[in-house]
Amino acid sequence: MLILLPPSEKKKSATGSEKFDLNSLVFASDLSDTRMAAIASHDSSRTSPAIEIYDGVLYQGLNWKTLSAAEQKRANSKVLIVSAVFGLVKPLDQIFSYKVKIDNKLWRDAIAQVAAKFSDELIIDCRSSTYKGVWSINPANTVEVRIFQVVAGERKVITHMSKKYRGALTRHLLTQPTDPITPADVQLIAAQLFKCELNPPADAQPWALDLLILE
Repeated sequence: MLILLPPSEKKKSATGSEKFDLNSLVFASDLSDTRMAAIASHDSSRTSPAIEIYDGVLYQGLNWKTLSAAEQKRANSKVLIVSAVFGLVKPLDQIFSYKVKIDNKLWRDAIAQVAAKFSDELIIDCRSSTYKGVWSINPANTVEVRIFQVVAGERKVITHMSKKYRGALTRHLLTQPTDPITPADVQLIAAQLFKCELNPPADAQPWALDLLILE
């Protein structure tokens, strides 16, 4: 299992004194050259773990601080966050705060090399649309998480607050005793929290797990 998350538009300032080390980030051999181009104009004097900098609705739903030490360790090996400046980071990678939109053209080829390493892995895709252009999915083993509000029997797409439910699902997956192996396993776990439906791949699109938020 690998869970892909977007960053948050809202970010906290880095408060740590640990020096930024490009080589300490995940996939340094694949992404460092592109990272160098992306970070050139940023202040890297202070760093914090990525999970402390990203502070939006999704990360509030994930509620990292209340995960156990074992669950946090598991999350650091199972979660990748797409970043406009760093490409991909683990939750505990030491990064600095930034305000910049992702350049899909800059990152597409570099991240494609990383994505190829996970071609046979079950991917749970919780990214927002802005960050979908830099990871080439395998539809057969990727589950895209979609959120719908159901009002009077009619489904409506939830935009901003959809992140809250993706964060809650991510947390729930990370607290399970074992990883899901198949898309059907993901649905069974999600069904412990949400009314949901699983739709098979079609037209080069991945599996779609629809979380139905009832009103």
